[in-house]
Amino acid sequence: MIDSAQGKPAGRVELYTQMPMVNWLGPIELLKTGMRAAVATTLGAFADPREVQSLLNPQANNPPLSMPRAGFAEPAWVDYLADTGDGWNSTYSMAWCASRDLQLAHQGSKLDLPQGRALLLGGDQVYPTPAQGAYRTRFLDPFRAAFPAPVPDSPEEANNNKPVQSVERRWMLATPGNHDWYDGLRGFGQLFCSGKPIGAWDTVQRTSYYALQVCEGWWVWGLDLQLESSIDGPQLHYFRGVLERLQPGDRVVLCAPEPSWVDEAERVAREDKSLSTLETQTPRFSSLRQVEELLGDRLALVLAGDSHHYAHYAPRAGTAAPQRITCGGGGAFLHGTHQLPAKPDPIRVDGVRQHYTLQCAYPDAAASKTLRNRAWRLPTRNASFCGMLAMLYLMFTWMVQSASKIPHPVLGNRSLMESLSGLPFAWDNLWTAWLRLAAAMAHSPSSVLFAAAVVLGAGAFSLTGVKRARALAFFAGAVHGMLHLGLAVGLLWAMGTFNLGTLNFEVDSWRQVALFLVEVLGFGGTLGGLLFGVWMVLTNSVAGLHAEEVFSSQCIADNKCFLRMRFERDRLTVYAIKLEKVCRRWTVSPGVHLERRVKSTWKLRVPPGSATGPRFTPATPLQPALIEDPIVIERQGTTP
Repeated sequence: MIDSAQGKPAGRVELYTQMPMVNWLGPIELLKTGMRAAVATTLGAFADPREVQSLLNPQANNPPLSMPRAGFAEPAWVDYLADTGDGWNSTYSMAWCASRDLQLAHQGSKLDLPQGRALLLGGDQVYPTPAQGAYRTRFLDPFRAAFPAPVPDSPEEANNNKPVQSVERRWMLATPGNHDWYDGLRGFGQLFCSGKPIGAWDTVQRTSYYALQVCEGWWVWGLDLQLESSIDGPQLHYFRGVLERLQPGDRVVLCAPEPSWVDEAERVAREDKSLSTLETQTPRFSSLRQVEELLGDRLALVLAGDSHHYAHYAPRAGTAAPQRITCGGGGAFLHGTHQLPAKPDPIRVDGVRQHYTLQCAYPDAAASKTLRNRAWRLPTRNASFCGMLAMLYLMFTWMVQSASKIPHPVLGNRSLMESLSGLPFAWDNLWTAWLRLAAAMAHSPSSVLFAAAVVLGAGAFSLTGVKRARALAFFAGAVHGMLHLGLAVGLLWAMGTFNLGTLNFEVDSWRQVALFLVEVLGFGGTLGGLLFGVWMVLTNSVAGLHAEEVFSSQCIADNKCFLRMRFERDRLTVYAIKLEKVCRRWTVSPGVHLERRVKSTWKLRVPPGSATGPRFTPATPLQPALIEDPIVIERQGTTP
């Protein structure tokens, strides 16, 4: 179609960037994310952007939201998706599923699950941080492409960035996670609290927290409890005001940023029971508990993301405790489930002990362990991290080899590499090799400091996420660091034996030095990555260490999940949906014209009226399915 007035093709030009998954062990990524997290945490201790939001949006101008009814038939359908904004394949696959009607098999029949009127985002909409346009490339692009806004008929209006209204406008509401907070909520506020549409979804909230009346008798409350999971005064005042609007018999679904009830149960299990009165005083859980106590028996369900899997904890039969579901499978790398407690210690809310049982987890524990065990393949998955390990080996061997040029009787007045090259490469000679290494390091304080940094750094790395037996975890990490130092010396020994003994190169000849560099970078990176991966698998299997890293290092895009909820006056039905395999090959949808592709960025032109669906179609059909039987929560009782 051609615009006759200007002679240009009609339609809207759209750009989409298909980003790979975040390399969580990439050295540069680790450094940038760590710095931004530290800055955000430090600044957050002095200035709370939620209080600024409350000043700009006083409660009188920020009333609770009410779900739109026009253009929709009853009952009310709502989707829940958390931890999006990582790689394109996983995020777009989930956005694609959440933006259309689904028909799923269940007990020999078909379930028709219409697309939700509202899409609730449960936190961490972008990874690793909002910096450098990450919201656009990792969140906006996949969601706008999956559920795009209509294209105006007028060429003048097609590219003016004004929203095009349709009869069935749907809402998107979000609560921030810790990654959304890494720029002080600036990007989050611009994206979700300014009234700008995201594709065909409207954003209607004014603050990072909200209250939504879904239908008669049912509400959703979205909480902002980051970074330290402490609720601010204005937010608590807001929800107290909303509580006064609830009618007798109304029930509430809470959207929390993290499943702090699991962490609290684990903490209570290791606390001295004489301190039980303090068991809910930690910031992570106390804020959620405060809101739960505010609601009392009105609370029906608590949803959370942050952990990238599905876990349904059901309360003891006959009690009024809420159902608790973790559903963080919106696109980020997979977290394991094999370390989830089957029956966590009860938590105390408003003086009542709530007992829970793990009803269902996805992936299940056996599949989780199988996926965990694949972390030994680190050299094939993370070349940059393995390259960093190789550089550490090179720096250490360079230091000790240079120091060994000072004559030493233990080394036979030769350099360390020359001394080791004459020592047969065998287990029986390990102690002798260590003694010669110690003799070289005695002349090099820098190598001693470097080795200490490696050992202490590995020990600190093992403490990540550890809540008990921290001294033992640190010792295990120190052993890990010693193994890497041993590998570095082993490379020097093996390469010395080959380069000097077999090839007869002189130790300081340029050929030997160049060959040694290639050998350390190649063999060091491969063997170092293998050692790192195997160590994570073993220590996680034996002691539960590296629960995060053993999965984040793999960047598993598959095994995703989200919730589709059916709200009726007398009950809520929750459908937990999984996607075993995400799509990795996409084709431009019919009616959409590909004008240009530069690396991972696609330039499309969409004529008006000819293409109203997703911009990219999966080359192989996506196959969503139910994780477990639908969860039914009665409005006036407990789950049957």
